[in-house]
Amino acid sequence: MALFEKGNKKGNRFTKDNQPENPGRKPKIFSTLKKKYGIDLAANGAFTQGQIQDLLQSLLCVDVRQTTALNLSLNNEMRKIAEQIKNGGTPEALNKNEVIAQVFVALSQAINRETSKGESHTIRWIIEYLFGKATQPIEGDMQVTNNGGVDLSALSTEELLQYNALLEKIKNGGKE
Repeated sequence: MALFEKGNKKGNRFTKDNQPENPGRKPKIFSTLKKKYGIDLAANGAFTQGQIQDLLQSLLCVDVRQTTALNLSLNNEMRKIAEQIKNGGTPEALNKNEVIAQVFVALSQAINRETSKGESHTIRWIIEYLFGKATQPIEGDMQVTNNGGVDLSALSTEELLQYNALLEKIKNGGKE
């Protein structure tokens, strides 16, 4: 007896206490960046989801040399800010372009770390976020039943589609 046939008592049945986990809605890009990479762009309030999507798209196409140069210039700026804080000063708030550059560098560094380990979690996440998950092909045997008692299992998929089209034409009285 198969697992899902009526009367079968085997298997894990759903009850009011035994329900599957509901993943809910897809999290916003702001939540994912904060949770996974520690980047809080929502606090700034100056970014739209479209701007972040543009940033992620550019991350997939950038030259590594440009990222390295950007990283060096940001490190120099961060050293200056650290010195200001150390001397008791308060640094200016970062402007929008500097925040975008920092996010860009942080994500590109995550990609570099993962690729050196042979992993691709960040790239996969970016691609899935931008374009959606890849569709999975479903393979299986197609069963066709008919009232004529003719065995159609020897026909290919294309032939079965033609057969169905002909049956529809017959049902419609020869009209398409």
